[in-house]
Amino acid sequence: MDFIREKTQRPITLSLHGWQWFLLGIVLTLALTGGLAACYQGRKISRITGAAVHVDLPADLASYEKIVSISFHKDANGETFKDVTYIGADGKLHSQEFNDWGIFQGEIIWDLAGE
Repeated sequence: MDFIREKTQRPITLSLHGWQWFLLGIVLTLALTGGLAACYQGRKISRITGAAVHVDLPADLASYEKIVSISFHKDANGETFKDVTYIGADGKLHSQEFNDWGIFQGEIIWDLAGE
């Protein structure tokens, strides 16, 4: 006779001691700080570390000769916006915005009337 054993699942419990919680907090803080720092494209990190900040230009920018203008301006909160206007691989004029945090950046593609 075959006996079918019912498999019971044991709940996973996490029981950490005080020093383990402290160590976990440090690891999570370092991971969060590193993740935020990786998103930051401002010069403040460069001033602190002495290493240059590298911002990748759009993929459809073929060469530096295709750049029309680069501008910098600050908003009321002190964040710096960098705008690069260039002629893209499609032959159209593009304006790409870069901000300090690398999120919520926008692009404008300028079209001539009738194209």
